[in-house]
Amino acid sequence: MVERYQMVACIGLRKSESDEMVTVPLYIKVMTGDGSLLSAEQENLIHRVSECMIQRYEQQLVEFIKNKKKGEIKNGQGKERKTV
Repeated sequence: MVERYQMVACIGLRKSESDEMVTVPLYIKVMTGDGSLLSAEQENLIHRVSECMIQRYEQQLVEFIKNKKKGEIKNGQGKERKTV
């Protein structure tokens, strides 16, 4: 059996709102015969994991946009604009 790694998603990481986002690939380890293709079961698993990651990113983006519209910061504190 040969160990192989298949990329299923890329995730963005950063420490705070002001930091630049670092993209980190997410891999799944799959076992194959010597140089053979992935089985249908392995392909289905990879597709399911990718689909779960995409759905989660969609939820995070919706929440992020909603919070930005409200003027909230990620840690729950509101952005207060002071007028003079």
